Amino acid sequence: MLELSHVTFRYAEGLPDVLKDISLSFDKGEFVAITGRNGCGKTTVTRLLTGLEKAASGQILYHGKDVTREEPSERSRFIGYVFQQPDRQMFMPTVREEIAFGPYQQEKRGAELEEAVARAMQDTDTEALAEEYPRILSRGDQQRVAIASALAMDTEYLVLDEPTSGLDPVSRDDICNLFKSLVKSGERAIFFSTHIISDIEKCATHVTYIHDGEIAESTSVDNMLDKYSYIKEDGKPTLEDIIVSLERTDYDDKIFD
Repeated sequence: MLELSHVTFRYAEGLPDVLKDISLSFDKGEFVAITGRNGCGKTTVTRLLTGLEKAASGQILYHGKDVTREEPSERSRFIGYVFQQPDRQMFMPTVREEIAFGPYQQEKRGAELEEAVARAMQDTDTEALAEEYPRILSRGDQQRVAIASALAMDTEYLVLDEPTSGLDPVSRDDICNLFKSLVKSGERAIFFSTHIISDIEKCATHVTYIHDGEIAESTSVDNMLDKYSYIKEDGKPTLEDIIVSLERTDYDDKIFD
């Protein structure tokens, strides 16, 4: 299990808190989306999980072990991170070499390295791209290569920042289907930030909704749909209907009950 426990974050001492005493956890087999308004802190949560940002207080726990002080390079043994713009993390001349870079740094060599790369490419359907230059690929293909790079390192937790942002509808659907296939075995978890609510309803198992630096809701998608079914009198509301309704509501104690 990967967990944030009572985490508060601010960019510098004296500045307002971006995240206020938040706690959330997820485990292998789960596909968790985090959403909220622009600037609510959802990307910050992904960066806290991976160690790219440091909490002002609270803990990051991996199977109960405190890894708060671990650097991103140390956490890479169990977390793979994909940036919103995946081309920024690509620098090798071919897709195959890009995917091999991580496990090579883990000192995998020979058949072990080749098997790790081949398995990751097969899981992400990137085999036909093996000799292509990563930085000239389409955005959707770059996302799949970045995901393959993380999978090749045998990471249990895949954390992604806005992975479907900027993709056309078909590419978004392909990425969602890929995510669902990756968590189906129960061997890994996916945690991603997004403002595209329809993607959450399409492929996530759980949703965490941040409002004003706090977690307003963190539950299964089905529970979220059931809890707020009353907001639409003429049929079942979509998750987007619910989030829009909550954003337009004056938050008081009953919203957080």
